[in-house]
Amino acid sequence: MATILVIEDAALSRQVLRRILQPEGHTIWEAKNGFEGLEILLKQQQRPDCILVDILMPQMGGVEFLKVMRQQEFKIPTIVITADIQETTRVECLELGAMTVIHKMVKPDELRHWIKKALEISPQQESYETNT
Repeated sequence: MATILVIEDAALSRQVLRRILQPEGHTIWEAKNGFEGLEILLKQQQRPDCILVDILMPQMGGVEFLKVMRQQEFKIPTIVITADIQETTRVECLELGAMTVIHKMVKPDELRHWIKKALEISPQQESYETNT
């Protein structure tokens, strides 16, 4: 199926996401913060089909990661998964190019829905249909 980069500092959260996505046939790459996620993007010969990123992480959080992705012009559909429920955070993430913001604890059906939408996006597409 698809390769999904999960950027999340909490091991338990990464495990939950893996348990939802691997039975769907997806390959999961994992990073513990945005800095590790960027290293993976720069070192791998292939790009992931989708990125899941948390907001609050050590070294480089999700908002900083989204800013660097925009600067580097990476056109990879990105879904933010966070416990932060502030509207300002959601709006900022969407303005930085995230497809949607999903709140923790992730509902498997909601995640599958957004992964499916992410995989339908062409890499050359400039904008995403966001969850507004």
